[in-house]
Amino acid sequence: MKRFVIWIITVIITVLTLDIISGKLFGYYLKNHTLPGDYESIEKVLRHNDADLLILGSSVALNSINNKVLGDSLGINSFNGGGNGQTFPFFLTMLKASITKHTPKQVILCVQPTALTSEGLGNRYNIFAPYYGLNIADIDENLNNIKEHNNIFLKSSFYKLNTIWLRIFLYHFITPNLIGEDGHIAKPKPPVYPEKNDAYIEKISAERKNQLAEFLTLCRDNNIKVTILFTPEYVNYTNMNDKTNAINSVQDIAAKYGAAVYVDSQSEPFTTSPTLFYDNSHINIDGTKIYTDIVLSRLKYDK
Repeated sequence: MKRFVIWIITVIITVLTLDIISGKLFGYYLKNHTLPGDYESIEKVLRHNDADLLILGSSVALNSINNKVLGDSLGINSFNGGGNGQTFPFFLTMLKASITKHTPKQVILCVQPTALTSEGLGNRYNIFAPYYGLNIADIDENLNNIKEHNNIFLKSSFYKLNTIWLRIFLYHFITPNLIGEDGHIAKPKPPVYPEKNDAYIEKISAERKNQLAEFLTLCRDNNIKVTILFTPEYVNYTNMNDKTNAINSVQDIAAKYGAAVYVDSQSEPFTTSPTLFYDNSHINIDGTKIYTDIVLSRLKYDK
C-alpha cells in the first residue's frame, strides 16, 4: 500500500512538472514565433494590427474577398481577419483586440443569413486558447465562462492545449487552400462544381442580435465605418420568409448604427454560375476575383 501511495505521488509530481515545463516552453515559443495556419491572421490582429481596413467574419470572409486588391486600390493598409467556422464572439474578440493596437478606419463584416441563429461561443472559439492569460480580457473572460471552474483548469497547459495542439503541429506541414497576402485565403476550383442544395434558417437568437449590436456600438464609438456583406451562396432556401426575416433582422440593427448592408447571398452572376463556387457556401478563386471587384466599386462609391 505504501509503495502504491508513493507511486501515485510520483506520477502526480511528474505530470505537474511536465505540465509546468511544457507551459514554459510553449510560452517561449509563442513569444518568439508566429503560430502557423489559421493562427497567422489571429496573431496579426491580436498582436500586430496596423490595418486601416479590417475584414472580419467566418470562412466566407477569408475566401470571398481579396483584401490586398481592396487595400492597393484604395491606398490603405488592409487585412483579412476572418476565421474558419467562427461566429460573433470571435468577431467581437478580434475587433476589440484590433482596437487596442490600431483602430481601423473601416471594417467589413462578412456574414450569411444564418449568422444570427446560433448561441454560445461557437465550437471553434477555443482556437484562442494559446492566448489565455496574456492580458487579452475578452479571451480570458469568454474561456473562463465556458464551464464552471474553467479558470482553474486553464492554468494547466495540458488542459489548455488539449484540443488544439495537433492542429498547431500539423499546420507546420500542411497548407490548406491557396494562401494569399494579408490574411486572404482563396478557395481553389473544385474537381466537381457544386449542385444547389436546400438550406434553412433556424430560430434567430436574441444573444446573437445583442452581439451584433455590441459590435456596431464598438465601431460607432471608435468612429469605424462598417459595411456588412451577405456573401454569395449556391443554395435554395426552403423557406424564403425565414431567410428574409433573418436578413431584415441584420438590416434593422445595422440601420440604427448607420452601417451599410449589401445582400449578395443569391445575387447574379453567382446564383446561376456554379463554376464560381468551391462548395455551396464558398466561392472559388474565380468567384473571389469577381466579388472583390463588386465590393471595391461599392467602397469607392461610398467614400
